[in-house]
Amino acid sequence: MRRIFPILSSLVISAFMLAAVTSAQDIVDRITALHGTTMGTTYMVKIFDASDLLRDNIAVDIDAELRAVNDQMSTYLKSSEVSRFNASDSTDWFGVSDETALVVDYAMEVSEKTNGAFDITVGPLVNLWSFGPEPRSRALPSETEISARLQQVGYQNIEVRRDPAAIRKSIPNLQIDLSAIAKGHGVDRIVELLRQRGAENVFVEIGGEVRVTGDKAGEPWMVGIQQPDSESNALLVRYPIADSAMATSGDYRNRFQVDGKYYSHTIDPRTGRPITHGLASVTVLAENCMQADAWATAIDVLGPEQGLAAAQANGLDVLLATRRGETFELSATGKLRSVKKASEVRSRTSEVNKTKAGKVSNLIPILVITLIAFAVVLAAMAVGVMFGRRPISGSCGGLAGTTNDDGTTRCALCSNPVDGCKELRERMSAGQKNE
Repeated sequence: MRRIFPILSSLVISAFMLAAVTSAQDIVDRITALHGTTMGTTYMVKIFDASDLLRDNIAVDIDAELRAVNDQMSTYLKSSEVSRFNASDSTDWFGVSDETALVVDYAMEVSEKTNGAFDITVGPLVNLWSFGPEPRSRALPSETEISARLQQVGYQNIEVRRDPAAIRKSIPNLQIDLSAIAKGHGVDRIVELLRQRGAENVFVEIGGEVRVTGDKAGEPWMVGIQQPDSESNALLVRYPIADSAMATSGDYRNRFQVDGKYYSHTIDPRTGRPITHGLASVTVLAENCMQADAWATAIDVLGPEQGLAAAQANGLDVLLATRRGETFELSATGKLRSVKKASEVRSRTSEVNKTKAGKVSNLIPILVITLIAFAVVLAAMAVGVMFGRRPISGSCGGLAGTTNDDGTTRCALCSNPVDGCKELRERMSAGQKNE
């Protein structure tokens, strides 16, 4: 029975492991994945248990929907609604699609709540700092150039109406840039498209902005929150997300360097310059991706203290990573507090492991010295045997030097038997003759 129990235990464990691997592979096999490019970046769509009807032409429909977003809101396409609005010097109402009006309307709401830290009229400043569609010189603009562009900026100089959908500006040279919110809106559009086609469990990502619905046979969709400044794309944590959206904004991906100083693509509309505070990364969890995208940028501009205050005031779930020397200080609100705690536990565990590794490494020199000394002793003994042609004392399990009551030794296996061994053999031989 004692032998059977370990065998049964091994069989049960193996069965569970096989079931887990089979289940995981089954989930992977039931996911339809689509990839492509849009808005100057990439997109990925995953659909769990996609029906045959859903698979038909779905890739074409997704691309068509994303092209529609670009046709409405791109600053790189001269024919888009936004580009045509920017090129116009009219201060009359300019007709746009319902979708563009929706995005502009929400952008204005975030602008008001952040006192202009988020501002879609920042386009001229983005171009001035070589991060927009204009030719990029990577040269630092002068104070005169910054002051001139600031005169063209200000969310207070734009109005929006939803019915009929239109926008208008109060100064002729005002321009808008929706790049800080359009990707999130695009994600929402794809999620809605898939929902209309009957998909209940989807994962949609455009340029790092994510929204999910449902799950994978009870398993949640996972989103990776990247560790700032990591060249290896290391993750700070993997977060299980359900029926919500997540967006991350940071200063470490798109920037340039002049005279040893970095200049981020995130421009503060209030100063006309790239942000300079220590906030490296902002992650926002929200109901939809348009909201998460806009607030991630807004808080990134505000900085660690003001950004955290704005998140608390507006009931947002955020995770902030602020540079403190060579490390990052995490702060969080709402549901993302669990990410902060998990990261702190991982950090402490890492420190403990480093301490253990240090202790083990301190023992290595002692172990090496001991092995060397042991090897020297063995070598010396071997040399003595070879040159002296004598057996090593104790080579018979330590019995070679043990004496019996009659004075004989117990070991009869020595290559050169001692006198006691000879006497034992003579007695054994005499006894056999007497028999």
